[in-house]
Amino acid sequence: MQNKKRSLTKEKIKNAAIELFNTKETISITTNHIAKEAGISSGNLYYHYKNKEEIIRDIYSDMSARFESFNSFEQILISENPLKELSEMFDKYGDMFWDYRFLMRDSALLMALDPELKSMFAKNQEKRILQIEGLLKYLISQEILEGISAEQLNMRAKMHWFISAYWQIFASTRGEVTKDSIKEAKEMIFELHIFPFLSQKGKGLMKEAKSH
Repeated sequence: MQNKKRSLTKEKIKNAAIELFNTKETISITTNHIAKEAGISSGNLYYHYKNKEEIIRDIYSDMSARFESFNSFEQILISENPLKELSEMFDKYGDMFWDYRFLMRDSALLMALDPELKSMFAKNQEKRILQIEGLLKYLISQEILEGISAEQLNMRAKMHWFISAYWQIFASTRGEVTKDSIKEAKEMIFELHIFPFLSQKGKGLMKEAKSH
């Protein structure tokens, strides 16, 4: 019972923090603000979290777990139409990135302030780049993509990741991060890194995907 109550309080704290971080400048939000938003005392918050950085790391872990729950790469590999599955996965990512938009918008600042978060991010980054590279190899092996050399694969995987992970930092310099700016990242990847390299088979699969 005590563990359940503690877990519920931590969820309340994280939800309050996400709401504040998403709608205000992350750097300006304090643990006192979070405690007030969550409807608890500061002492109660400190019982669960040492500081704001620890809350942010826990939220980042939640986002990473949500990403893993999609089984994105596995689902694409077993799909009859990998391009349709890829497009739908990007839409799921978009919803997730919107829910945790402060992490996408302020990632560079947050990592600069918290080396432990930077380490977590870097570890995930290496994993994602390898997964993207593996996906590109698969699409080439299935004759869905063509015209991409083996030497370019890792570089292209890094660019895919860069657009996905850092586009919202760029978007925030032009105004607020919006659902449209998140969607824009997907459009960039498909327009520049997928469409130009589709084989005839790939174009057929893409046409089929768009018709649904």
